[in-house]
Amino acid sequence: MLLVIHTAAVAHVLSDEPPPPPPAAAAAGVKEENGEAEAEAAAAAAAARRKWARDDAVCRGHILAALHDRIFPDYVRHGTARAAWEAVARAYDGAGALSAGVARRAFDDLEFYANSPLLEQIAHAEALNAATRLPLGDEDLAGTLCEMLPENVGGPASARSGGGVTMRDVWRVARLVETRRVCREDMERHGRCWRCGKPGHHTSNCMG
Repeated sequence: MLLVIHTAAVAHVLSDEPPPPPPAAAAAGVKEENGEAEAEAAAAAAAARRKWARDDAVCRGHILAALHDRIFPDYVRHGTARAAWEAVARAYDGAGALSAGVARRAFDDLEFYANSPLLEQIAHAEALNAATRLPLGDEDLAGTLCEMLPENVGGPASARSGGGVTMRDVWRVARLVETRRVCREDMERHGRCWRCGKPGHHTSNCMG
């Protein structure tokens, strides 16, 4: 979410104070001794206020759009981006026991799916582990993931010779497996067998 609002150049509303309103006399267009300068200052202040209001609305919109429909009504009542951001952070992004406990439960319930990008799933597992109160060390995390990962990744990684398996091993094997999967899908999409490289049949029907 921070990446999105920084990319949209509206993240400043979460930390900076809004620009002050223009002086009453200048805002009313009253001409005094330095009337022209005051009018320019008032116009600049009004423009800054309008830009702030627009940026705040865009930022608030991005925050609310990222929420699940079920909890959207709980946060839409917050009228500013900062208020919505702080309310969401209290529930999900804090460093307290709640967020650490949620990360731990999510890590413990983690499952790897064959139809999802493998490297993204491993990165997600690493992020969940890092968010827990007592994250696993490198070798413990690698060993735990080897038990969760598909056999073609977890098996070769855990069978690494010499010493305990590390996350570097897990990533190395996962990249090889993912590269083979992408190549296989690309060849079969163009009507070539991944096993023998010949056109006209798929790997599941290969007799070579």
